[in-house]
Amino acid sequence: MPVPIFAGLTNDEQQQVFESTPQGHRKVVVATNIAESSITIDGIVYVVDCGFVKMNVYNHKTNIQSLVIAPTSQASAQQRSGRAGRVKPGKAYRLYPQDEFLRMRPTTVPEIQRYESTD
Repeated sequence: MPVPIFAGLTNDEQQQVFESTPQGHRKVVVATNIAESSITIDGIVYVVDCGFVKMNVYNHKTNIQSLVIAPTSQASAQQRSGRAGRVKPGKAYRLYPQDEFLRMRPTTVPEIQRYESTD
């Protein structure tokens, strides 16, 4: 039973992620960063981490802010993996090799320091 959770959903749509799963079904939560640290969903056993995040980036030359897909940070990857197994044993699956994890920034760059160059 796929259940999305992201900021653009209505409150009623977001509440579906917390509802009980019918007998014989498995709930698959498809989430953005909102589920990384903003909420805790009981019963999450597995986390699949793609290693990317959409983040706000400001281009000072064009005076435009946009969402850019970028590699996540090591801290965010650890936070994501921590969502698995809070109630019972769980596991996080990362869709990238450990070498890639080691090349990620240790922490996420604060939004005020993010910029995109048009050079």
